[in-house]
Amino acid sequence: MKFKRILSFILAILMFVPVFAACDADEPAVTPGVSDNSDTSPTGETIPPEENGLVLDKTNLEGAVLRIHGDDGSTSYGYYETGDIWKEEDSSDPFDASVYKRAQDCINTYNFSIVYTNSANPLADVTSMVSGGLDQVDLVFGAWSRIFPASKAGVLYDLREIETIDLSGEWWDQNANTELSLANRLFYTTGELTTVDDRCTRALYFNKALATANNLESPYELVRSNQWTFDKFAEMCRSVYNDVDGAGEYDEDDIVGFFYEAFQFSYFMTAMGEKIATLDESGKPVYSYLSTSEAVTKMEKIAELLIDNEATFHVNDYKNLGSFSNKWAYGRGKFAAGKHLFSVGGALVITEFVDMEDEFGIIPMPKWTSEQDRYYHIIETSAPLFGVPNTKTDTTDLGYMLEYFSYEGMNTVTPAYKEKMLKRRYAQDADSADMLDIIYASKCFDIGYVGNWNNISRLGDSSVENRKIPKMSSINRAGKNIPNLIEKEYETLVNIGKANTQ
Repeated sequence: MKFKRILSFILAILMFVPVFAACDADEPAVTPGVSDNSDTSPTGETIPPEENGLVLDKTNLEGAVLRIHGDDGSTSYGYYETGDIWKEEDSSDPFDASVYKRAQDCINTYNFSIVYTNSANPLADVTSMVSGGLDQVDLVFGAWSRIFPASKAGVLYDLREIETIDLSGEWWDQNANTELSLANRLFYTTGELTTVDDRCTRALYFNKALATANNLESPYELVRSNQWTFDKFAEMCRSVYNDVDGAGEYDEDDIVGFFYEAFQFSYFMTAMGEKIATLDESGKPVYSYLSTSEAVTKMEKIAELLIDNEATFHVNDYKNLGSFSNKWAYGRGKFAAGKHLFSVGGALVITEFVDMEDEFGIIPMPKWTSEQDRYYHIIETSAPLFGVPNTKTDTTDLGYMLEYFSYEGMNTVTPAYKEKMLKRRYAQDADSADMLDIIYASKCFDIGYVGNWNNISRLGDSSVENRKIPKMSSINRAGKNIPNLIEKEYETLVNIGKANTQ
């Protein structure tokens, strides 16, 4: 009874906020499966799994159905829609065609089909189902900020308990598997099953014409020579200011080095290797934010740049949105109009730049110094991750279907997304295409960022948005009892009952 009370409480929270309210799901679109009791494909041909690059000991799912519940993106201007899971029919668009092809390959090669539904809040829907003991969904997507509390409430199954999934496969995101493995249990993750995590990975766009006009070094070459650092980025941001309208003061018609949106102070801290929390060997978060003098120096230098009126422009400073639907699109429109040298964004906004007159490029977020071991690119908390609802009693076939669906995503959908959509259609040069490979290989999942205990991950952002340097006294005050909060969360995760597998 206690377990159900917890679920009901979480459901109430998820339903309370109007912007996150669930809507009626559309009628599921069903691809009919082919019934066949043999271990051959529906065409009668035996499929050697090793030739596919995927070794499964069952190659015929006998008409099974994989029920996936996705996000329709209606609460976020469509940016976070999980639109790469299902397409009703074939298309001349290469990306849509790849999504359709994967669903057909599920039928033709492994004899299982897909039922896809979506919702404004799929996690709220599934929380209700689990609370009622209803086995109606096999895989659910939810924004990281929603799926994290759902996992603590016991809504999701521990993926490590599904014996027919090989989480070491390259079609699973190993950074996610490691950094999201709380209490050494993996209740949600991401991988090649979807490209939405790629679209939600924050990187830098730059205006090539502005860089050339100001005689700046090539950001591409700086990356290749391992000299793309925060100091170099800040120097460039401060070198292009132009009071275009001659008003004598900073305004939105001026040319500035960097346009930034909410939470990007945190993005830069992550890019420079700083995390709010790391996981120890038991999968327990360890609070580590601003625990060294170097980390404090990073914080101060980032803030100094972001509050510099002649180097940066914040989205909240825009007053007249004109025909744009929201201030974020308006700000990106200013970048497209040649007003900013740099802008941070996920690939989900890249379509807003395709018609800009100047050419743009894509590069990684800068390192702190050239000695930094690698690049780090934050996954925003709105990014949909996926998990299995904790109503399963037999996960055997489900594991096989997730393995194949993810594997085929790696071979079919991801190449179409990266090669045909980004590298050829939108990103306007081969250099940017190379940069994408660096960016996507360096995703970072900071559990402290999404946990946001005592609002810790928002303090720095709130300060710079108000044109102030964050105060260590405020950060220390917020961090004082965070270890106790972590301890409680950790115990909750350890004690969540595991569903039985057969």
